[in-house]
Amino acid sequence: MKVIFYGRLASMLGRELDLAVDEPCTVGELRERIMDSFPAAAQMLEDKRVRACVGGELVSDDHRVGAADEVEFLAPVSGG
Repeated sequence: MKVIFYGRLASMLGRELDLAVDEPCTVGELRERIMDSFPAAAQMLEDKRVRACVGGELVSDDHRVGAADEVEFLAPVSGG
């Protein structure tokens, strides 16, 4: 499964991550798996303002994804 990060998440984790996924999981389970592998990013990934996008649509943490899906995590942005 391809996971793409934007904003501060991309700075912490890199732009892209390829994960081996044997069976479908939820976006929430995917978040937890990434947090377990990258503890420095856990605080940011736990933030509910970090949204997941699958197939060009924002999805909730209970959305199921499989190995062929591409999941994007969008970190909150600020500006002035």
